[in-house]
Amino acid sequence: MKMKSMRKGAVALTAAATLLPAASSLAQEAPKLQIGGTTYTKWLYGSSREQGSLYNYTTIPGESAGDNGIGTELELLLNARLSSAVEVRGRIHSRFSQNFWTNGGGWGKTDNNCTSGNCGEFDNRSSQYIKLRGMAVTLTPGYLVDSATIGANDFGQFDPLVVGRIRYIDRDNVYGVLVQGSALERKLTWDVAGISLPRLWAGPRFSTGAFHATDATYVAQSKYTFNDMFDLGAIFQYTNDSEVNPTDLNSDDGRDLMPRYRNGVGGLKAGLHLASKVDVKGSFYRSYSNVDADPAKGLVDRYSPIPGGRLTDNTMMLDVAFADPFDIGLSLNMQAFSIGANYVSVMASRRESDVLLTEGHDGSFGGPGPANDRSGQWGDPNYIGYGGWTGETQQVATVNVDNEFTDFDEPFAETVIGWKGATFNPVFSTGALELSGEYSFITYNTNWQAFGDDSQPLNNRYPVMDGDVGVGHGYRSAYQPFQDKQTQILVAKGRYVLDIGRGIDVFGKVKYIYENDKRMNDKKYLPYQEGDCPGGGLPCANVRNEYSPGNSTADLDYATIKPYANPGLVTVDGQTGYAFKPFDSIDDDDRELKYTTFNLGAGYQLTDDLYMSLSYAKYLADLKDGTTAYRAFSSHQMASGKHDKNQLSLRAKYILAGVEFGAEAGYAFGTFKPDYYGDGFLMQQASATNAAKAKVPEGTKGFTAAYDNWFNLEDRKFQQMRLKVFMKAQF
Repeated sequence: MKMKSMRKGAVALTAAATLLPAASSLAQEAPKLQIGGTTYTKWLYGSSREQGSLYNYTTIPGESAGDNGIGTELELLLNARLSSAVEVRGRIHSRFSQNFWTNGGGWGKTDNNCTSGNCGEFDNRSSQYIKLRGMAVTLTPGYLVDSATIGANDFGQFDPLVVGRIRYIDRDNVYGVLVQGSALERKLTWDVAGISLPRLWAGPRFSTGAFHATDATYVAQSKYTFNDMFDLGAIFQYTNDSEVNPTDLNSDDGRDLMPRYRNGVGGLKAGLHLASKVDVKGSFYRSYSNVDADPAKGLVDRYSPIPGGRLTDNTMMLDVAFADPFDIGLSLNMQAFSIGANYVSVMASRRESDVLLTEGHDGSFGGPGPANDRSGQWGDPNYIGYGGWTGETQQVATVNVDNEFTDFDEPFAETVIGWKGATFNPVFSTGALELSGEYSFITYNTNWQAFGDDSQPLNNRYPVMDGDVGVGHGYRSAYQPFQDKQTQILVAKGRYVLDIGRGIDVFGKVKYIYENDKRMNDKKYLPYQEGDCPGGGLPCANVRNEYSPGNSTADLDYATIKPYANPGLVTVDGQTGYAFKPFDSIDDDDRELKYTTFNLGAGYQLTDDLYMSLSYAKYLADLKDGTTAYRAFSSHQMASGKHDKNQLSLRAKYILAGVEFGAEAGYAFGTFKPDYYGDGFLMQQASATNAAKAKVPEGTKGFTAAYDNWFNLEDRKFQQMRLKVFMKAQF
């Protein structure tokens, strides 16, 4: 062992001496290896009785989620300092996925259905495998640059609107080279990086194509601090996604590449700091994005994080903060913002960043249906459940929003592409009392008709994801073909510590959102000619109405889903009528939301190691989201009506000498009373086929759409109980 150590030390010192001029001082240092680690165990229990995986939510095809199960992760942290100028770090980490305690280390396979830990011992989702992660070498030579990191990195030193911090579960899955430096006594700082492009999500259709080995993002930023009052910065990012040119068949001289996707973002930032009372920050970004929108190429469809075509747009933000200017405990934060409709940065933060001051929408209604059902009319499992997410909402400047593999107690992320408006946030603090508020007015750069270009068909280039439907709207649905929308948000929050015992924390919040969207606002966009559906038991003629030569909303087709299709005829008790209302009025897709929520709770430090809190939240939503002609964009359960949701939450945190326990138990219950305003259709009763698919009793009142999808018109009652407990031990 001694001889091996000497050999390793000699190799390390030889390499260091080659790189560094100060070889004599380094020769006296010996390599030092430190090993630490964390074990993380999670208990999930819920009344939805799903056990697909040890996470509450995912939309990724082929993956699953659940609210029941126990699993353990192991993380080993390795850090070796070869010298004062060379450091090596890495991690060896397992993952939850489907590694339940009950699956016998992967031996519990019973059939070929690859969910619920049933993938078998040879599938990474259930074999309790451990993989290398986070491998990097950091050099600090002491000249030319401050540091150079080669390998895995979270790249959090850049800008969330350009290149954002990689989320925690992927943080060590992204590799690159980062070089950082400074000059002029650190008045000037700079960072330069080349990042291998993540092939799982950083490109059109959530992919970087077949040839991925050379795909990369290059980013550089610099900041100059003139004095304590003023600083100026700049950032630039360029992404190159290429494919092998299929027309180059001569391999004798190598193979040519051709562009698949190009993206560039440039930004300028300035800060003005007036003593300790006033802080002003401004930023301007311009982006360029180029995806071939030729339908034959298949790069643009409903589900993609990148819009098609050659696009440029701007994003601007101005933040002003007054820190208690009158010395009375009252501060004011203000933000004006405009996120361009066509602003694209493929490496912008997808979650774990918050680019706007506003609270935005609530994760309690993060899904599209009345119970947060993801594509509920298709019978898909409702993974997150009626209670939704209970964490704070984060706003991110991308449609590539990442709420995948999250639990109900985690933050909820939503896209702000296209948002434009202002937020005012007063904060008051005195003694044991803290108060804060918000008023936000938001309009949208995506307020347009026919995607802003009525010379083109609606299937031209924009991804619509899940559709902007439901109480909370689609969290990744920035683009809709028709939008005329405004949002106003009012919030008041408070916290007070009662001088009883160790001090009782009393906290509460009231929030109100008013949102209206006229969507289609011109009759020329109606899908069919006036009088196309005459009623009286007669079928629709299906005579298209064109808003421009050759283009009609009747042609809109998202993978066999046609939102503006005419209804068929149904017969109920001898009466014949339309299965749903024909889309023959621009009022058929109007949306109006009046949303109020309040919560009240208290927390107490029971012992030096144990803190607990109990809270109650009430959510009231009065939503009009189109008539039966709109049908929730033909993709989800309709949510028009009155929602009354209640949520009880018990939280606890316990720390014992290196071991941390955390818990959140929630009970959500409430009602939904549908109000699909308007007539023009024939009420039906669910057949045995409808009932089995929609999971409703046979005979339930409602109506059918394409593929026998069933829309329930009866009042509904909901209950959901869920529990998450974790144990984290560090060693």
